[in-house]
Amino acid sequence: MMYSYPPYPTDNGIIPGQAEKKRIRKLYNSTGLALILQYALTYAIVIIAVLIMGDLISEEYNEEGSRIVGFAEAALMFCAPAASSIITFFIYSAWHRISIPKLFSTEKLTAGYIGKSTLITLLFYQAGMLLMLITFAIVTTLGYSIPSLDYELDNDIRTTVMDVFTSIILAPIAEELFFRGIVLKQLSKVSLRFGIIMSAILFGLMHGNIFQFVMATTVGIAFAYADAKADSLIPSLIGHMAVNLTASIPQLIELNFSEELASGVSFIIAAIQVVLGAVMLLYVIRRSRITLPSYTEYHKQRTLPIIITSAAMIIITVIYLYDLFSCLEKVDTEQLGEITEAAAGFIL
Repeated sequence: MMYSYPPYPTDNGIIPGQAEKKRIRKLYNSTGLALILQYALTYAIVIIAVLIMGDLISEEYNEEGSRIVGFAEAALMFCAPAASSIITFFIYSAWHRISIPKLFSTEKLTAGYIGKSTLITLLFYQAGMLLMLITFAIVTTLGYSIPSLDYELDNDIRTTVMDVFTSIILAPIAEELFFRGIVLKQLSKVSLRFGIIMSAILFGLMHGNIFQFVMATTVGIAFAYADAKADSLIPSLIGHMAVNLTASIPQLIELNFSEELASGVSFIIAAIQVVLGAVMLLYVIRRSRITLPSYTEYHKQRTLPIIITSAAMIIITVIYLYDLFSCLEKVDTEQLGEITEAAAGFIL
């Protein structure tokens, strides 16, 4: 596997010296500060928007007690994280003189590679969905739920268009620019394997709840691997759009037709993705081995031992973990029975 992102300066020894540790810690801290800035900007945008919009944000609920999210709130929910990611990306790129055109290199790309990486990415997405459902079953069996996820989009053309646009276009562009354009690129200067895995974990943690963490981390590994091999953000950008497109189709069908039809279409889409993705994965494995980059003692000395002493990375990790677990809420026995039954239905 080739990877053209420039390596970080080293002392060329197995054990890094103090000067090298300082340089690497500076790199990790700059990445952590970008994550903190993106997080803070999201909340700042939300607060400012709420103050401006005021009464435009509704407090309506459906018959089951779930909150109905209208156009204004949907725009805020979906656009604030994307806007903060894009703003942070351009600030960071300007500050560190990252060449944006080089992030979209086509030198190693072919239509065949994009097709293969997209199908395998969709397979990883389905694996992540399965892990998410298993996690959902375990968490609910233990007597917890996440009330903040219990909402329903208003069946309004403006809200639907906003949901589709942000899911399929805006969110993939913003998240790939930030997490693969900054986080993966910077962490991979020390170790490519570490960059792939760590950027995927941070991408999962950013989603703010344990269910999406499991799914996003799984598919994040596929995004990062595809980009690293191609030296370009294009594979993950297309793969991300494909993932969100296939996730949006059942939602649109449920909004405009019925839940039963949406479930059937969702099952068919998942089956197709699993079959085609598995066939493509086996084909690629037979033609050329798929392995993560090396992770030697040299890399081990420059990754975890240093990143766990990097203040900015510690701060953002603590913030992410707080969000991840603070959204869990204990439910009573009656609610537990209903949720567990629903979880079992999803799994079976």
